[in-house]
Amino acid sequence: MKLVRIVFCSLMALAMLGIWNGTAQAQEGRWGIGAFANYSIPITQMRERFDNSSKFGGTLNYVASQSTLIEVEYHYSKFDNGSPAKDTFIYAVDGSTQMSPKGVSEITFNSLVVNGLLFMGEENSSHGFKAKDYRYYLAVGGGMYRYKSVNENLVFPRQSSAAIDLDVVMDPQIDQRYTFGGNIGAGVEGFVTDNLSIDLRGRYNFVVGELRPMLFYGFDRTRPIQVLDIGAQMKFYFWR
Repeated sequence: MKLVRIVFCSLMALAMLGIWNGTAQAQEGRWGIGAFANYSIPITQMRERFDNSSKFGGTLNYVASQSTLIEVEYHYSKFDNGSPAKDTFIYAVDGSTQMSPKGVSEITFNSLVVNGLLFMGEENSSHGFKAKDYRYYLAVGGGMYRYKSVNENLVFPRQSSAAIDLDVVMDPQIDQRYTFGGNIGAGVEGFVTDNLSIDLRGRYNFVVGELRPMLFYGFDRTRPIQVLDIGAQMKFYFWR
């Protein structure tokens, strides 16, 4: 995480420098809107609890300079059908295989993030806003993340009766928090027309939060929450 923080802070500094240069050079500014869909892949300890999912959202874009674009992003994602709710376990008393028929393990995100897209290199940054043109970029961002983590109706596995009672469940774990996080990534933006583009991006996301341990089911605390995204965005730019 120390390396991630160093890289994140360095790219944020580059973004701020790009914004300052853009202001100083009085570059032409454009506004745009976008909509995107991502394939989200949980990693590290998050991977132990959830499978791949999807993320959807929209963006408001501002061209700060020839080499810098500022993007305000809202996104929604949900990881459901997770562990331990979907898992089976061995009931120690009779050795039978059991599961939680009404169990729920899920986490939902609603987030507002500000991203800086840095179009590196003089030749590369001069491209764009022309049909069949493209340009690549580095992306760095951060913002406010709201997440709700739910584990409920999980059968208590340490019962002592001869036959397990599936109605004996553990206390629910429901955590709803506001926190912050960031992302680092790279992508390419290709223009279909002078003001319509398709943005392909991959990025690493981290959220300063946690999934509480479920020790009876063998799950330690998950912290931080980390996800990889691969996705596409359609953008439409307005002239000033």
